[in-house]
Amino acid sequence: MAESGESYKIKTATGTESLIVMVLAVIVVADLVRRAYVTDEGLLFYAAVLVLIYCVVLTVLALIRVFKKPGELLITRKALSLYGRTLEASQIDEIMVNGFSRKLIGIKPKGRRLVPLALGFRFVEDANEAFKDLEHWAAANQVQMTEKKFFKWI
Repeated sequence: MAESGESYKIKTATGTESLIVMVLAVIVVADLVRRAYVTDEGLLFYAAVLVLIYCVVLTVLALIRVFKKPGELLITRKALSLYGRTLEASQIDEIMVNGFSRKLIGIKPKGRRLVPLALGFRFVEDANEAFKDLEHWAAANQVQMTEKKFFKWI
């Protein structure tokens, strides 16, 4: 790893599975809105419309993230920078890895229970080299790196 840092292309960790679940949620809630409208359930109708709007907004945001251009992860001696955010090694609780061939990586900051969506990513190019560099950085900075599934929060 160079003194000034290595840079790798990354994409957000929003997967197709979560996108499919969101689309199914929109379909189910839309059906609930239709049924509440037909049966003239006023309060249920308005509550279902609010939930439907929320689900549609989340689905659109997930679609935008899927088609967004790749960002960069910059690995320097004492910090990681991604999507305009710099995290010092002392600010990171652990780095979680999910998957084998197409690894998703989540950086959990100290004091957080979940991985923020902006800190969940996968490498686009040179994945093996980038992952080895990240492992080396974590070991050098005494940041725990574990292999487990993680939940990303919006």
